[in-house]
Amino acid sequence: MLPAPPESHAQKGAAEGLAKLRSLPRDTLSLSDCDKTLVRSHGDSTVRAFARGLFELQTAGFRLLPMEGMRGISALLVFFVHFYSLFGSRAQSPRLASSFLFLGTIGHVGVDVFFALSGFIVYGMLIEKPIGYLTFIWRRVVRLYPVFTTIFVVYVILELTIAPNDRLLGSFGSNVVYLAANYLMLPGFFPIVPLITVAWSLSYELFFYLVLPLVISSLRLRAWPHNKRVVLVTAISIVHLALAGSGLIGHPRMVMFTCGILLRETISFQTIWNQPAWRRTGSIVSLLAFASALAVQGLSAEPTFGQYSGLVSHVQGWRLDLLFGATYALGYFALGGDGFLAKWFSWDWIRWFGNISYSYYLVHGLVLHILLKGFDLIRLPPSLSIPWFLLLAVFSFLATALGGAALFLTVEKPFLALRKRNLKYAKA
Repeated sequence: MLPAPPESHAQKGAAEGLAKLRSLPRDTLSLSDCDKTLVRSHGDSTVRAFARGLFELQTAGFRLLPMEGMRGISALLVFFVHFYSLFGSRAQSPRLASSFLFLGTIGHVGVDVFFALSGFIVYGMLIEKPIGYLTFIWRRVVRLYPVFTTIFVVYVILELTIAPNDRLLGSFGSNVVYLAANYLMLPGFFPIVPLITVAWSLSYELFFYLVLPLVISSLRLRAWPHNKRVVLVTAISIVHLALAGSGLIGHPRMVMFTCGILLRETISFQTIWNQPAWRRTGSIVSLLAFASALAVQGLSAEPTFGQYSGLVSHVQGWRLDLLFGATYALGYFALGGDGFLAKWFSWDWIRWFGNISYSYYLVHGLVLHILLKGFDLIRLPPSLSIPWFLLLAVFSFLATALGGAALFLTVEKPFLALRKRNLKYAKA
């Protein structure tokens, strides 16, 4: 077993917050009661203290530190998808090429974990207290669009100048309609070729945001007893899995939002895991289950380039069931417990990477394409030995992380601070 990273004061705060979370009555489970206070460590190194000042979130909402770490792991998985698609052919060793194909294939699961985490946090936000529909949608728009708009403008400029990709060859009117559809985050959920390839997943997110509050309001779920909501969400999850896994409904990966909703409704069921030995056993089993889901994905799935979604790896049938169950189990013990999984995912550097994951997700593909053009200009050999290819992978990841950090610090973080102030004024 890998050693757990050293526990920071932030991690201790997370453990205390999770203890409060588990102790709440099931009908009043409120994630906003998680401990929001992060105590600076006097023993931090200069580099760590500097990074903390840049990437630690001070949001107006709740903090669940292991969730930030899960976002970081998910973003790392996504990196391998696009690194392999652009640079995988340069691996001289067939075994190394196969290894990176495996990593590139399992990397698609990173998006599925993002969906589950979105389901967890957004459903929790809506079920906790009434939020006006337009107010909720506006907050989601303010959260998504500053970073998306920045990258969208960059892509449009590149498309019109130095890097055309034949997306704007139609008439002026058709180009305007195409750009408007992309700006409204329609490609992916609808059959529209995306301008920003990775933005297909944002159409899933936006659809989820638009529909979920209507479902909660129409069924008056906030007034339901917790046990009845658990039964309902469990039944919906089973039906959704059955329909998606058999191919009877489209967009099977939407089921991962349901995974997050089920996790949110059942995470308070921690009584049977109070014994440290049982909690450790459950954490180990959930970690092995998730690793198995990744292995199955990497060994049996075949990534394909979809016209409307870019490079994707379809998950259906029993593999989708396994991924759903494994992601649920991992989240259950990482987000609702205080064992080694919660400590691992609360490690500062993983969390900080998770905090920039939205900016990273949108910009990493662009950075990799820039690197590809640059390497072609300096005539990087088309076939690299194992050490050189691994060095290329590390360099590429660091470059994408730097690009994600730059976008986070210049666009996303300032808007997060502005949003926090506006929420504070609205409550005053």
